Amino acid sequence: MTLFGYLFWGIGILAIALGFFMQKKYGTKAPVKSNKDIMNEEIARNTHSNDRPRI
Repeated sequence: MTLFGYLFWGIGILAIALGFFMQKKYGTKAPVKSNKDIMNEEIARNTHSNDRPRI
């Protein structure tokens, strides 16, 4: 493999490793939802259900 190949794959592996490290250290937290958001999600879930009978 040429120098450019080693450089390319080295940067790629380093970027993936850095991504895993950053996700582990600063990972995303659960979203904070208000009561209004929760109610809107429940309404949407109930009105978009595929279980309701067809007319």
